[in-house]
Amino acid sequence: MAEARWRLLSRDEEESEPAGCAAVDGLFAGPPPAPPLERYTLLGVVPAGPLASAAPGAWLGNVYVEDATEDPTNAPLLVDLTVLAVLPSTLAPGLLDVDLQGRLHPDDRAVADRRPGPGGFRLTGGAAAEARLGRCIDVGGVFRERRAAPPADVVLRGCRPGPALATAVRAHAEGRFRDAGFRAGVYSDGPRGLADTRARLDGRVARAEPAGAGRFDITLVDALAEPLHAGAEAIWRRWQSGGPAGPNEWAGFDRDLRDAWCLAAMGHHAHRGPDRGPGTTVHLDGRHVTDVEGFYCAVGEAVNGPGGYFGANLDALDDCLSGGFGVAPPFRLVWRDADVARAHLTPGYDRRRWADGVTLDGLVQLLAEHDVAVELR
Repeated sequence: MAEARWRLLSRDEEESEPAGCAAVDGLFAGPPPAPPLERYTLLGVVPAGPLASAAPGAWLGNVYVEDATEDPTNAPLLVDLTVLAVLPSTLAPGLLDVDLQGRLHPDDRAVADRRPGPGGFRLTGGAAAEARLGRCIDVGGVFRERRAAPPADVVLRGCRPGPALATAVRAHAEGRFRDAGFRAGVYSDGPRGLADTRARLDGRVARAEPAGAGRFDITLVDALAEPLHAGAEAIWRRWQSGGPAGPNEWAGFDRDLRDAWCLAAMGHHAHRGPDRGPGTTVHLDGRHVTDVEGFYCAVGEAVNGPGGYFGANLDALDDCLSGGFGVAPPFRLVWRDADVARAHLTPGYDRRRWADGVTLDGLVQLLAEHDVAVELR
């Protein structure tokens, strides 16, 4: 029987012996699709800033649609917007209606339940990130139901159930299907310990077949809403086999898989002992920093060795620079072959991140704000 490579930690209870599986069929499928292009209409607009001079074909960037009478932190974000038409408003004389084409940010899919009240909307964002774009009376095409892909079924191969999963399997066998639900996080198991994959199961036991030695092949239906990238399976297997043996094993990956590499590195990060402090020099191999994900892979290895972690996005990098991840400022970062990053990390809109691109100069500035002296070579 194959060893248990995956652990399922139930969210319903603390399990002393979480379920262990040799494989989780259906865990990896992808890459995830980009949000679809949609059309929106800003109705009764009093424009300001870039929106005041926008003509058909103009690119607006990202725009938050904020309830003018509420806390704007829950406002949906429309990304990569292009103006299709600017017309006299059908709601009020002297105002405008603006037709747009763009996408709803992936994190804002459940906006139908957030329909604001009658106080109108503030519009902020644009290519200048936080510019005031004016206000409008109403919007069309944003606050509506969107059909989501149904959760996928998974099969837990060679699974030794923990308490929660065993309870669900018994309920299915006894015909108590309402009690056969199972919710758990999926963790990778290897020599470096358990690592959270960020995949979450929430389904129902539909079949449990003996697989020998007290193990079962268990089918969970409607269990996985967000599979991991198909190419990431080899990355997690690498850690299950002991982890990266040398630097730059991520160098041949595309941006999605470099991001998956950082997720695996974060899940396996277990720095112990005090940070290296003042006087430390960190050497970053910049030969493969052709995107910001490559920078995170490279700086993680520069600080913590092959497969090391030191941030997977700007917020996480900022957290790591506060200490507790291997080195604490002030320290010196020698960035070798920095010309590679200078050629690739340039200003512009990043359609993978749906945000302004991260530049070499921006990273150097962030590091300098944390008392990291960067030497570009």
